[in-house]
Amino acid sequence: MSNTKVIGFFALMVFAYLAGSPDPNHILDYSVYENHYNILKWEVSPFEKGYTNLSLLFYNRGLEYAQFRLIFAILACVILFVGVCLFTKKVALFAGLYGITVFFNDATQIRNLMMISLVILGAGLFARKNKVSKVTGIIALFFATQFHDLGFVYLIIIPIFGFFNMKTLRKIYTYAVGILFFLGFFFSIGNKSKIVQLISQFLTSFSSRSSSAENVVNNFGRGNSLSNVILVWCSLALFSITLIILLDAVSGVIPENSVKAKILFLGSATAMIVVYLILLAPDYSRISRNSFLFLLLLLCFVLENKRFTRELKPNIIKYVIIISTLFAVTYVNTTIWGPNYYQTIPYLAKIKK
Repeated sequence: MSNTKVIGFFALMVFAYLAGSPDPNHILDYSVYENHYNILKWEVSPFEKGYTNLSLLFYNRGLEYAQFRLIFAILACVILFVGVCLFTKKVALFAGLYGITVFFNDATQIRNLMMISLVILGAGLFARKNKVSKVTGIIALFFATQFHDLGFVYLIIIPIFGFFNMKTLRKIYTYAVGILFFLGFFFSIGNKSKIVQLISQFLTSFSSRSSSAENVVNNFGRGNSLSNVILVWCSLALFSITLIILLDAVSGVIPENSVKAKILFLGSATAMIVVYLILLAPDYSRISRNSFLFLLLLLCFVLENKRFTRELKPNIIKYVIIISTLFAVTYVNTTIWGPNYYQTIPYLAKIKK
């Protein structure tokens, strides 16, 4: 294993430790997860079946929630490591960028950490040529939905990958982003209850979480402040520009884009649906945060190949936009959850005790 993979693996294991063993008194949702874990046999779990069944497996063997959480976080980060290795050799760079941007969000929202790890693993396997890997990748993508409902968003990668080539996807993306921003502005002053009902009906039919539909109606349809909406829109605009810059760096060298680049583009592009969904609730910002990991992978994929980086060098503005995107996404995903979240970061990082 190369040095960058060793360093990247070590970094992700440090992340697993931080996410798996936080101070219970200084982390959001810890007590909620712990309470539900301790009464697993006495209630219908409010969480998805994958998370619930895995919890039961350890609960029945006498492990306390703190022990289960640490093992869960290690498992998620090992899965993430394998998934990242399927896309890029620059594992250490990915781990470093992840750690200084949105990792602490996932350290708090532990089910989301497992979900996006499985999504990246599934996408990486699906990008491989042999049929066994592709089928395994599809299974992993479906399995991700058993830990967090937002995993359903990434199932769209499968049909779109098969139906459209890269050139067509680039054109569709340009129009889709414009349409989504237009709809966002248009519906920002209108009634958004219909989309909430549509999401609720979908989750009623497909989610393994019994309370998903009710949760969408009560919590994911409560609206959002104008300042939050504008902030997210600005970060998504930068996100979109960066995605196009990285895509052009690849396509400028390889006319027929590699399968990996196509998968990473699709995974990143899903972030744009948040342009509209952010009007419903700040919680939907998680989708763009998850898709941001695909953007980080695409950046590592570009930087590991000198032929791609030559496409970036002539214009320093491109680097400024990329760096600005990293800052913007980090800032949005830190502030949107309020002081109750970002005040816990020093405790999650073990800086404060």
